[in-house]
Amino acid sequence: MRKRRFVLRKLKKDRRASPLIEEGILIGLALFAFVLLVAIVSDILGFTQNIFQDVSEKLQGLNP
Repeated sequence: MRKRRFVLRKLKKDRRASPLIEEGILIGLALFAFVLLVAIVSDILGFTQNIFQDVSEKLQGLNP
């Protein structure tokens, strides 16, 4: 664990590696935001599908 911190600090101070670390963090953040967005859209689609199924079942129950 101490070695990792040392390596990260060394890379952070190195001007050549600093942009790579920044890009890696930004890519990770973008990936997290994308997964969060996909999860929200999936929940919304599941919710609307349940509503349409409930309405369909109730309408079929009204027909003799």
